[in-house]
Amino acid sequence: MSNAVSGLRYQYVTIASLDGSKKFDLTNSILEMNYYEDILSPCITMTIVMENTHSIFNGLPIRGGESVAMQIETASSNFKLDGTRAMFVYKVSNLDAEGTNEKFTLHLVSKEGLQNETVRCQKKYEKSTIDHHIKDILKNTLQTDKIGTIEPSSNSYSFIGNNKKPFHILTWLGPKAVSQISKVSNVSGNGQSGQAKGTSGFLFYENYDGFNFRSIDSLVSNAQLGTGNKKPKYSYTWSQKVIEHNNLNNNFKIINYNYEKNIDLMKSLRVGMYANKTYFYDIYNQEVSIYKYSLKNEIKNATQLGGAESIAVSDQFGDSISRILTRTSDHGYLDKGGKFEESGRDSADIAKSSSRYNLLFTQAVNINIPMNLNLKVGDIIEAIFPRIEEANSGEADPEQSGNYLIKELCHHFDPRGGHMLTSAKLIRDSYGLYGPNQ
Repeated sequence: MSNAVSGLRYQYVTIASLDGSKKFDLTNSILEMNYYEDILSPCITMTIVMENTHSIFNGLPIRGGESVAMQIETASSNFKLDGTRAMFVYKVSNLDAEGTNEKFTLHLVSKEGLQNETVRCQKKYEKSTIDHHIKDILKNTLQTDKIGTIEPSSNSYSFIGNNKKPFHILTWLGPKAVSQISKVSNVSGNGQSGQAKGTSGFLFYENYDGFNFRSIDSLVSNAQLGTGNKKPKYSYTWSQKVIEHNNLNNNFKIINYNYEKNIDLMKSLRVGMYANKTYFYDIYNQEVSIYKYSLKNEIKNATQLGGAESIAVSDQFGDSISRILTRTSDHGYLDKGGKFEESGRDSADIAKSSSRYNLLFTQAVNINIPMNLNLKVGDIIEAIFPRIEEANSGEADPEQSGNYLIKELCHHFDPRGGHMLTSAKLIRDSYGLYGPNQ
């Protein structure tokens, strides 16, 4: 069996009481532990299934808000969540205290997940690039220093917090942001002949590195601005061969996989992924503009994961308007001189970001691999899947294989069962081995 599947040592896993006066060692009580990340989730979470011969639940006691610190050593790397990165109990479930043993599941979340429920965005955020607002909210409202990659946006935006929770605002800003690597943006024309240009859409999420605000265009190219690094972080291959013990090459084998989604034309048409139309009403000048957006034309200038040169849909559906959107202009902000101030929002930002988000999830595949704690959501990996043939030639499928973005992952620690695995959901926006930018 792979070293990454079998090697695990808890250096420490402790839980502290709310006042910090008591601390229990949990290492001998853990049945299994799961660590979760998701690019659609603003914070990381964990679950720990425990069984004890003495009561920790009432002995500590555990009532919610207790900090859990840990450091775990595996064959791939060390995993540490301590200090400002410690996790916190937000729920206890499946408590069974019958007989001589106590068994329950701890549900943990990063500290900011709890702080998000106690603070609000209350001020007016003056016109500035959206990444500036993201950093402002993280540092001054959530008061966290766990800052990962905050990608600059090319457009500016002004808004009022309206007492919304920080995570609500941080995710709400994503569809309004345009990446600096987008070659074209904004809209052209007006009246009845407007055309929405370019792509937009950012994702806000937490992974092991901290909180991130990344554009889809940057994520699928696997390169932060200016680095030029476009190679996948790791390459994994599926093989029918038996995984041999102590063979390091097996750390990069796909144990099993299943395709969750390949295409859903009906859903794509309902959300207007291929072509949509936005009716934009300027309430100040009382004018209506209509902007058509064609993803097939605009994606040519954007980065993609697969090697397909165009979207795989017939012109009959790809050029047909399948969703109508409406928007009104923002004139509700007053500058320091008391005059109306434009928010800086793109007239057709919803149309462009909605199409880009949905395209990113065109394909989805779930894989199980030997534990690799170096993987994080937002990473690009290469996954090689076999071509389905009667003769079982072992050749790679040139359509399904290629570079994928990690949308979700779960590190599963199970020392008693001997299963240390990483489960990941991989997504991408196009077919083929390699994209044009790779």
